[in-house]
Amino acid sequence: MPKQLQYYLKRVLYAVITIFLLICITFFLMHLMPGDPFSGEKAVPAEIKAALYAKYGLDQPLPVQFFKYVGNVLHGDFGVSLQDKRPVAQTIAEAFPVSADLGIRALIFATIIGLLLGVVAAVKRGTGWDTGTMFLALIGVSVPSFILGALLQYFLGLKLYQATGRQIFAVMGWGPANSKFLPAFALAFGSMASISRLMRTSMLDVLNQDYIKTAKAKGLSRGEIIWKHAVRNAVMPVVTIMGPLVAAVLTGTFVVENIFAIPGLGKIFVQCVQNNDYTTIVGTTLFYGSFLVFANLVVDIIYGLLDPRIKLSGEKE
Repeated sequence: MPKQLQYYLKRVLYAVITIFLLICITFFLMHLMPGDPFSGEKAVPAEIKAALYAKYGLDQPLPVQFFKYVGNVLHGDFGVSLQDKRPVAQTIAEAFPVSADLGIRALIFATIIGLLLGVVAAVKRGTGWDTGTMFLALIGVSVPSFILGALLQYFLGLKLYQATGRQIFAVMGWGPANSKFLPAFALAFGSMASISRLMRTSMLDVLNQDYIKTAKAKGLSRGEIIWKHAVRNAVMPVVTIMGPLVAAVLTGTFVVENIFAIPGLGKIFVQCVQNNDYTTIVGTTLFYGSFLVFANLVVDIIYGLLDPRIKLSGEKE
């Protein structure tokens, strides 16, 4: 069997095993949570609770519930929410596009600005540009998104509106263009800082390589050396963290969507955890987990294609 095909099959196998383990861990940990979907403020009499348990199969032994759920998932059925009685798959289909829109905006912003800041900081090492960029990166990795989001709402939302009389940036909701900047920026800032720091370090290493000195000796312009030779090789470490970066951005939407009242999947996930909505918890966790596993799989493949020094077997030459 060709090594390329072996590589792809191995990666797919790892992805399937990871998703199955995710189902197992989430399903059983969920049932260890205190309370149940029919307790709390909306508690019902014992007779009605017993009937609801029987209706949703919660009265069956846990292993029976698990294998039944796995069988349904294989057929694309994530079950029905125990709170609003809607199919979980329908909830995901309606809410995830909003989260995806927010996440894509944040990723584009973080990647482009982070790379540019890292390149500038490396090229202008020791100058005010370098110091300012690293200070900004330090703030980005230190300040949580929920604090940054609240500060943006206060200063760019409320105070700017009071000063200008115009609602330049909306502080709540997800609709007009002016409602999408603040949450995307709050979500992207930490990732942007990480990318800029990594890009700066990688660029400094590349700029000291012999082939860069050779390019200078040949009389190539500074712009050609930086953008055609240095950046292409310095960006490789950034590519390797894109999988975890996607995970960081998506999990960050849980907090950001609640702060800005965005009707995305992250906000729904927080609500279903608070309500002990078993089926929605497992369904959304499985969906997010599968998405992240797929993102890491794509990153692994792209990295192997971009760097010819890496064999498809995963070993360096």
